[in-house]
Amino acid sequence: MPELLKFAFTGGNIIPTVLLILVVLYWIIVIIGALDLDFLDFDLDLDGGDATGPFYSLLAFLKVGELPVMFVLSILILNFWIIAMFMYYLPIAPGGGLNTLLLFPAMLLSIFFTKFEFLPFKGIIKKSNRKENSEDEIIRRLCKLKSETNHERLGQAEIERDGASVIINVKPEFEEESFRKDEIACVFRKDSSKDIYYIVKVEGVI
Repeated sequence: MPELLKFAFTGGNIIPTVLLILVVLYWIIVIIGALDLDFLDFDLDLDGGDATGPFYSLLAFLKVGELPVMFVLSILILNFWIIAMFMYYLPIAPGGGLNTLLLFPAMLLSIFFTKFEFLPFKGIIKKSNRKENSEDEIIRRLCKLKSETNHERLGQAEIERDGASVIINVKPEFEEESFRKDEIACVFRKDSSKDIYYIVKVEGVI
């Protein structure tokens, strides 16, 4: 065990180890109530980037719109750390240059593992929320933006419902429009193939 802990902080292995420590600290703080569960949940993945960036591509591949972003990223980082620790048993120098280079394929493996680990959860969520989150019940409803969005930038919005709120992926219906975080908008239509709801300004429908 001491050797494994030493390996976790040797060379490039410090990267997945530090990421895991940050994730553990995040959930500890959430559990004790010092942070809201939505903190860093989706604003992190959109602020400072556009919908065509590598991080957005990762989120799209994992389809995190169906699950809390920080929960998915936490499992992804945990998988990354576990795979990195298994490299301890490879016939290479611990923490050396080759060990560090192998972190890149380790991250790719962790992405695929995470995607397939969540497939059963997505099926359960879809089945349990099919009636509650039906398209007809969301169209024409008011939503509150959780992040900025424009024609080139995907965002998320929250719809308040009895019992629990619904988080949806959104984009402006009209190219010239943009929306600020916390702005109120109206859900206009849905593109089922992309799982995106298109929104319009409230004054345009009232």
